[in-house]
Amino acid sequence: MNIATRRRVSVIMIISAVVLATVYGFIPEAEDVDLVDVSRGPLRVAIEEEGRTRLKERFVISAPTAGYIRRITAKVGEPVKMGEIVVVLEPLRSQALDPRSRAETEATVSAAQAAFNAAQEKERASAADADYLEKRLERFANLYSRGYVAKDLLDQTESEVKKAQAVRNSAKAAADAARFELERARATLQDFGTDKRAGNNGIVYVSSPADGSIFKIHRESEGAVGAGEPLMDIGNQENLEVLAEVLSSDAVKIKKGTAVLFKRWGGDEPLAGKVRIVEPAGFTKVSSLGVEEQRVLVVADITSPPDAWRVLGDGYRLEAHFVVWEGKDVLQIPASALFRSGKDWTVFVYDKGRARLRKVEVGQRNGLTAEIISGIKANDKVITHPGDSIGDGIRIRAGKK
Repeated sequence: MNIATRRRVSVIMIISAVVLATVYGFIPEAEDVDLVDVSRGPLRVAIEEEGRTRLKERFVISAPTAGYIRRITAKVGEPVKMGEIVVVLEPLRSQALDPRSRAETEATVSAAQAAFNAAQEKERASAADADYLEKRLERFANLYSRGYVAKDLLDQTESEVKKAQAVRNSAKAAADAARFELERARATLQDFGTDKRAGNNGIVYVSSPADGSIFKIHRESEGAVGAGEPLMDIGNQENLEVLAEVLSSDAVKIKKGTAVLFKRWGGDEPLAGKVRIVEPAGFTKVSSLGVEEQRVLVVADITSPPDAWRVLGDGYRLEAHFVVWEGKDVLQIPASALFRSGKDWTVFVYDKGRARLRKVEVGQRNGLTAEIISGIKANDKVITHPGDSIGDGIRIRAGKK
């Protein structure tokens, strides 16, 4: 090969290399994407809401009558038995008299004493009259039997005796009333606040209505209480239920007997439960964002063994997961791989280094994972979180997960 031929070949090779380099420079680079495998496995769809525990049967011990409660020495958490005395009520203490009230009361006592003395004198006078007339009747009766007194005079004397006896009885009753009024006035002056013996006959003992533990003491120190005032809460710690406020749109999916998982209650393993009641009436509640929501109260029982959750008490917080659907062998992908294309759900599938758009039919979803009914198969790879730069046929490569 001569020199001219070699030069031409060299020039052609250089030009070809430049063209190839230019063409390669305009070829877009492969996009880094996150790929996940389409797999089969269990899938659970649950409604998650915050819940709290509550005693199924709470016994609130209240004061049966107004009185003065003795200090409650029992402590919260202590066990109690049915019939055990837990509260002692004494009669209310009298109020202390101010100087003006005391002076008025002393005057009332003096007036009552004077009225009592007058009533006693009237009683003595009526008794003397009655005794005289009774003796006179006895003498007239003897004379009448001998024929010295007329029948009319005897009858008149008997009538006078009966009137005198009635006056005597009336005077005696008036004296008794005056005596009682005097005692009442004197009682007003007596200080029952310091006289402990005054209320011993009126002590009321309140007992526990059931076996359980003390959950709350409303009033521990001694003092005056009104009738019906709550004093203590008693319940059985093993008899708990869980309350959850669920959105009304989610509550229609929950039925009686729906399985529940209680998580983040403080233990290592979730607790199992079952819905007992979905209340038929909803209520309005304002969320933390200031949005009005219609919510429904759902009540569930804990079905796990009591030994597993014995540390729970009344009013404890936990998370309730209401299982509304569950499958064991479900074809599934992360929900982040799905996006809308028109009215259809679609995904990008990895196919020999390129992204291929596939239309899929979606079944159940739980927020993180979606069930795939058709469109892709197990062991396919799909792109999660596809960006705007990803399109059908674009070169892709697996990036950092």
